[in-house]
Amino acid sequence: MRRRITIAALLLTSVGLIGVGAGCGSGDSAASTPADATTVINNAVQTDSEGKTVPAPGTTGTGESGGSSEPGPAPDESGGASAGNAAIGKTVFEATCQGCHTAGGTVAGVGPKLTLSKLDSAAIRAQIVDGKGFMPGGLVSGDDLANVVAFVDSIKK
Repeated sequence: MRRRITIAALLLTSVGLIGVGAGCGSGDSAASTPADATTVINNAVQTDSEGKTVPAPGTTGTGESGGSSEPGPAPDESGGASAGNAAIGKTVFEATCQGCHTAGGTVAGVGPKLTLSKLDSAAIRAQIVDGKGFMPGGLVSGDDLANVVAFVDSIKK
């Protein structure tokens, strides 16, 4: 029993020393964060206690990396999002979707090969917003959503 207490005390002491060495608990936040450090916005999908998708803290929910308060694209007459930018959508796709839709959606991975998709823009948008099967909904929104829809439309054969 005494040996366990000694080991626990040594472990706690070690953790404490590591924390102090890493700058934890120093009270001087300027010493641990450089003034010119880049701020990273957390735009990961968040859910509330009821399981509903909500914007990440500190964002506006538009899906824009810059945190702009501008609304996303206006709906067009067909009820879908207005045309997005496929080139920007490719960048967003590579950062958000390519883990499952490999090689820019041109090869089947965990998700299907998107070049063979028969979905129209409205159905692609709905799939991204609502999710289906293993795909979670709400991975992108706002301008990012319109841009990813435009990109997926551009790679379909």
